[in-house]
Amino acid sequence: MKKYVGLFALLLSTLALADTAAYHREHRVTLPGSGHSWGFVGLDPTRPYLFLARRENGLSVFDVQRQHAVKTVAQSAGANGVVFVPELDRVFVLNTDGSLGMVQLSTLKPLKRIAVAQSNLNSAVYEPSTGKVIIVSGRRADRSTLFEFDPEQERITGAHELAVKKIDPLLLKGDGSFFLPMRDEGKVARYAASTFAVLDTWQFADCPKPSALAQDIERQRLFVACRGDTPVLIVADRETGEVKAKLPIGRDVNAVAYDAQHQRLLIPSGVDANLLVIDQADADHYAVAATLSTLPMAYNMAFDSQRQRVYLPAMDFVQPAPSKAEPKPDPQFQADTFSITTLALD
Repeated sequence: MKKYVGLFALLLSTLALADTAAYHREHRVTLPGSGHSWGFVGLDPTRPYLFLARRENGLSVFDVQRQHAVKTVAQSAGANGVVFVPELDRVFVLNTDGSLGMVQLSTLKPLKRIAVAQSNLNSAVYEPSTGKVIIVSGRRADRSTLFEFDPEQERITGAHELAVKKIDPLLLKGDGSFFLPMRDEGKVARYAASTFAVLDTWQFADCPKPSALAQDIERQRLFVACRGDTPVLIVADRETGEVKAKLPIGRDVNAVAYDAQHQRLLIPSGVDANLLVIDQADADHYAVAATLSTLPMAYNMAFDSQRQRVYLPAMDFVQPAPSKAEPKPDPQFQADTFSITTLALD
């Protein structure tokens, strides 16, 4: 009897793995543009458009169903990220010059820019319980700033300076608070969106550089991608911070997505040129199911839960060798090679 139970369990795990690994490259489309880096990508909540913040190349809008570029938003040079407020028919653009661009979502018409900071704005979230857009500044030596923006009044209403070198994208908890990863300080904090009071601060063993975050709201789990010499994924209780599981992941992870429909995690590594697929057996048990090849530099990602697609931008590059003058030289990106790879679930 035990033999048959074991065989049945093996069959189930094989079928589960086959389902998980049934992603394939559906499309890869290349867009024209100069050889500059890019920022974050975001999915339009109202239609099948992907917004690509391409910095010096502006804000490109891409139709993921028809797989072609819709347009580059006018006056959008310097776009580093976007945040959508569909009830106001707005998309707000975070720019490398520290300004916030306002665009009419339905028409893609630029409306205006307002000055927020003297240099790069990194990311933002729209917090619906307060009606605020919370904007994260880029790296500022050993300080960072969270700005409160009122999207109805179209003005900054508050600024909170933190002793944090680098703040990766915030994650809304869904109860009027948000998680804030402090990569260089090795901590994850939770703040109240209404007052910006610190509600929790957690430091996880073997997690020297927490970066990208995701969550399973139903099972009350927080997922933390940890950079470092031995990169890992931390699975923690959303309420207490207690570590429930730990798994190895790829290097320099910049994004994590949780697929609630299939109970799995998707974790890209641009350094390793792959997408790691982790299956969730239950709240506290996880297993690596597959590793899918992508492209070098495919470090940012948008996961489309409605269409079960993963969108990964990347670009061809030349990496100069280190020298005494430049021990960590930046990659040199190649013009007209920016691409969007679409991975689909069979």
